[in-house]
Amino acid sequence: MSKWIVVAFVLGGILSTEGHAAATGLETTEIRVRYERRDMSSPAAARRLLRRIGDAALESCGVSSFSLTEFKAATVVSRCWKDAVDNAVRRIDDPLLTAAAREGRR
Repeated sequence: MSKWIVVAFVLGGILSTEGHAAATGLETTEIRVRYERRDMSSPAAARRLLRRIGDAALESCGVSSFSLTEFKAATVVSRCWKDAVDNAVRRIDDPLLTAAAREGRR
C-alpha cells in the first residue's frame, strides 16, 4: 500500500511571520498531508482531499485551531493560502483534484 504525501510550501508574506519574512527574505513552511492515490476515485474524494489541503494551508499561513473565525476567513482569501493550495494541487497533478480546485474558485 503506497502512500503519497503532499507538501504545501508557502513563500513569504505569511501573516504570523510577516515582519520576520521581510527582514530575512522568503520563508517556507511545510505541512504534510497524507493521502492514497487509490482514494482519488471520485469527485467527492477529491473535494475531501482539497479540504484537507486547505486546512493545512491555513495552518502554514499562521492560523491555529483557536484562531478567530474572522482571522480564518481573512487568511482563506490571502495570497499565502491561495499559493499553498495551488502549489499542492499542482504537485499532486490529479485531474479530479484539479477540477475540484477550479470548481472551488467560482
